[in-house]
Amino acid sequence: MRAAPALLLASLVLTVLACNREGAPPNAPVETTMDTTDGGPPAALFISAPPPPGRERCTARLSAATIKTGAGCTLDERISKGAGMLLYPCSGEGSVEAVFGEHRFEGKLSDGALVLTLTTELDWEDNCHWETKQTLRGEWKGGAKKQKLSWTYSERPVTGSSCFGQCTARADVEVDELSQ
Repeated sequence: MRAAPALLLASLVLTVLACNREGAPPNAPVETTMDTTDGGPPAALFISAPPPPGRERCTARLSAATIKTGAGCTLDERISKGAGMLLYPCSGEGSVEAVFGEHRFEGKLSDGALVLTLTTELDWEDNCHWETKQTLRGEWKGGAKKQKLSWTYSERPVTGSSCFGQCTARADVEVDELSQ
């Protein structure tokens, strides 16, 4: 009977996330693993909402190449842990999102230029509070089967003294168009 609390928790999380956004939620599947204590295999629950009327969204798969960074750098990055999904307006203009796991880059597609950012904050072992900024950008050719975006990473201490050195990083991100 642990599946019911897991389902309730997933529903609560989705409700909170939906209330925190401006506008309609994206048309993206959400996967939640539920614990089945009756000996059966774990099940996954997929929830997908249709796009709002007149706001058709297209999707593309994002795959990061090797991240290039300095020696000794530990990054708070989100792109190397698995493929991501780009959600963009099929019309070629408007808001865009890139989702890597639970992390969401947000940005804009305008005049063929795609720019998305993700900003995070964390406390590090140097007793400093850090901010990271990750950016995906590139020229967008809707309908092209293969494209590349560039990913950049920068970080800076927000508070603290005697903080470790700042790191930067970059990588290419392959785009495979899935739908139009």
